[in-house]
Amino acid sequence: MPILMRKLVALVYFFSVVAVSQVDDVNAIASDLVFLSDQYVTPAAEAAVYQSSGGWYTSAKPKKLWDLEISVQGNMLFIGSKHKEFLINENDLQNIRIQGDATTAYTPTALGGDDYVVLEGNIGDDEFEFDSPEGLNEPNVKHAQLQAALGLWKGTTLIARYSPKIKINKTYYQIFGFGLQHNLTQWFVKDSLSTFHVAALGTYSFYSVSDTFTEVRIPIGRLNSVVVDGESFMFNLIASKEIKRFTFSTAAGLTRSSFTYTMGGEGELLLDVLNQALETLAESKTLFKADIGIDYRFGRFSANSMLTFGKYTNLIIGLNFNL
Repeated sequence: MPILMRKLVALVYFFSVVAVSQVDDVNAIASDLVFLSDQYVTPAAEAAVYQSSGGWYTSAKPKKLWDLEISVQGNMLFIGSKHKEFLINENDLQNIRIQGDATTAYTPTALGGDDYVVLEGNIGDDEFEFDSPEGLNEPNVKHAQLQAALGLWKGTTLIARYSPKIKINKTYYQIFGFGLQHNLTQWFVKDSLSTFHVAALGTYSFYSVSDTFTEVRIPIGRLNSVVVDGESFMFNLIASKEIKRFTFSTAAGLTRSSFTYTMGGEGELLLDVLNQALETLAESKTLFKADIGIDYRFGRFSANSMLTFGKYTNLIIGLNFNL
């Protein structure tokens, strides 16, 4: 084989090896970023489920046909310390490492503080480093929402909910949903003056959480945001008891939720590989929740408060007008 031909073959082989090596590095980085993104975002996604699951009712008592209740609600999610950070362990990663001698370090989730960890990796001979994303840095998440409940036939109530898009630091949150509540007591107790009621409630919620974080720069692109779109179906069994002007209620339920994650930034290859890999996180999750609530009526108005708890704790305070 002529010398020139041998050199060309060797050169092609060299670049092929380099290209394959870089592709392997990119895939390893994508796998690491998916793992870290899951740990970072999932607490916020699950928190949104609890924010969307409370305050759907003030009583299990059926509304009369076409009776309408309009509510303005304040919604507050309490963030526990265990949801504010997660452990990075190099044994769980393929390419990305913690800078320095440490092999493990705690870093904030999307609900956490403003600390960070310096991470590093390489694509071929190109080394890079970046700061892990910071969190919300708030003790709780607050927003307002509107709700309407309309009495239909056979002890059924149609409920609709909407929350305008709000911004908390660098995070945006929005939700809307609807539900059907059906009184079960009517099928067993014919006394219309009964003060104790049981009802079933089913709801659907769609929510979107978007977060902008400190830019992550690597040789093939940049990452600076993540959007989590989720939907959840909830089933509740509700019991309520009227005592004079007060209505005391409690409920237990399950939510079945699924999420989709989308990274934003620059670099077509990086975003394509990463967002494709993030599709593996779009699995449904089932969470348990319980409510305790109290409603006080005065004329056509009522004021209510409801505490929802499970993996997270959420408080609803509402002012309701009945037409």
